[in-house]
Amino acid sequence: MRDDEEAQIHILEMLTLFWLFFMSATFLIRVHVPDSASVALDASLEMAGEDAIRYGLGLDAEVTGENRLFELLENDDREGACTLLQSAVAPGKEANCWLAKDASVATPHGTVGTPSGGTVAVHQLVGIGPYVWTVTLDVWARGGGA
Repeated sequence: MRDDEEAQIHILEMLTLFWLFFMSATFLIRVHVPDSASVALDASLEMAGEDAIRYGLGLDAEVTGENRLFELLENDDREGACTLLQSAVAPGKEANCWLAKDASVATPHGTVGTPSGGTVAVHQLVGIGPYVWTVTLDVWARGGGA
């Protein structure tokens, strides 16, 4: 008769442990874990910058050169190159344009704005003759949102 009582106690212990583990798991599942930040906004900003640079590279040159962006950079028209790129940024987004020739420090040109939210930088190297230009668009959503 004594063995049966010990078996019943072990069953009660197992049920108690199961209940304890189950309630612990329930508590952990209910703990609020915030969602990670969406990458959709960053992707749309990156695409807007890449599209603007592709636009400048795909536009026919007005006088000489491979394309309009090459032509402007070849003539060292930094303001014109940045104005071209900034005008091609998708609606609802803005960009600062930074240019550097060879190993020089990148400086902003065109319309310079202050971002009101997170930004994404899109870079492109453009080789023109013996020079290499670094074109950077720092893109953000107008108003700081999507």
